[in-house]
Amino acid sequence: MDVHKQMSRMVDAVQPHCDEPITAAMTCSHAGSMSSLLASKLAGGALGTARTSDLPNPVFLAVGNDTVYAFHYRPRGFKFKIKKEAARWPRRDLTVAVEETSRMCYFTVTTASGDSYALEVTTVMGAKDLVDVFIAALGGRRL
Repeated sequence: MDVHKQMSRMVDAVQPHCDEPITAAMTCSHAGSMSSLLASKLAGGALGTARTSDLPNPVFLAVGNDTVYAFHYRPRGFKFKIKKEAARWPRRDLTVAVEETSRMCYFTVTTASGDSYALEVTTVMGAKDLVDVFIAALGGRRL
C-alpha cells in the first residue's frame, strides 16, 4: 500500500470526529513504550508499559490547519475505531522536536503552556515515508 493510501485511511477514520479538514494522522505510542513492551514480553509480561503523559497509550493524533487532536482509539484489523477525544491544541502554539534512529521516530510536542508529550512511532517495514509525511504536517523540526 502506498503512503497516500495509508495516510488517507487514517485521515478518513478520524475526520468525522474533527471540526476541520484533517491533513495527516498517525497512531503513536508514549516514548519508550515500544521498548518497554518488548522487555515486558521477554520478562513474561511482568513489566508495564512506559507512561509519559496523561494521553492514552497508544494515541491517535490528527493534524488540521488550526488544531492538533489526540484521540483514544482501538485498532480493528486494518482499520481504526476512533473513541473519545483526549486532547486538542492550537497548532500555532505547538513546537515539535524530532529525533530519529534507524527504526524509530521520537518526537516531543510542547504546548504554549509548557506541557510536553514525548511520543514515538516505528519507521520499520516501509513506514518511514508515512512518518515523514505526518511529521512534516505536524511541523516537526529535526534535531
